[in-house]
Amino acid sequence: SELFARCRELENYAAGEFEEMHTSNHRVRYFRRYDRLTERNVAIGKSVAQIDASAAEVLAWRWDWSSNEKMLINREDKNSLTRFVVKEEFGAREAIIETTKILPRPFWDRQFVIKCLWSGPDENGCYYYCWESCDLPPFFLGVEFTRSVRGDSRGYMKLKPLEIPRTCEFTITQRLDANGYMPAWLANLKIIASLSTPSELHSTFDRDEEIDSVEE
Repeated sequence: SELFARCRELENYAAGEFEEMHTSNHRVRYFRRYDRLTERNVAIGKSVAQIDASAAEVLAWRWDWSSNEKMLINREDKNSLTRFVVKEEFGAREAIIETTKILPRPFWDRQFVIKCLWSGPDENGCYYYCWESCDLPPFFLGVEFTRSVRGDSRGYMKLKPLEIPRTCEFTITQRLDANGYMPAWLANLKIIASLSTPSELHSTFDRDEEIDSVEE
């Protein structure tokens, strides 16, 4: 679809190479580059990690946005003001989701309304979860905040099976436009925060105890 094509364009290396970001997380690699085609030099972030679950299992986990487990994570997430499914009437592969991220004062919070869809497996067994912002008015969402700005987001997740049983390589690439001024230090923090899915996946699917018992 056209949405998939637009999301996959984020990996266009002709627009510049990704630069690795050094963090304390040794299990996830973070990268960034800038969209030179925009006047505001919007950042594009990417993270890569190995997950102890099959590509299909990871896709199911990601798609189940409104499950009790995911809502529990959201309530404990102090960086999110809201997160909910707006519409899921497009079939089993499409949905519209709203989320509002909290920023420190004096910056206004950022609200994102995105259309998501998934596809796969392809000829290599890979699954894809893609999204981009869509324009819905506040009254349609049923929620409106006086100190929030509508942000813009586009990206995709690639779930690639590995030779090790029930293991896959997870890659997320995302272009995040705050639609307003944000200092470099805060922008860098938000890039990493927006790519936090691998850490959630590690918490959910890690099989360290299972591996230890096999080695014994």
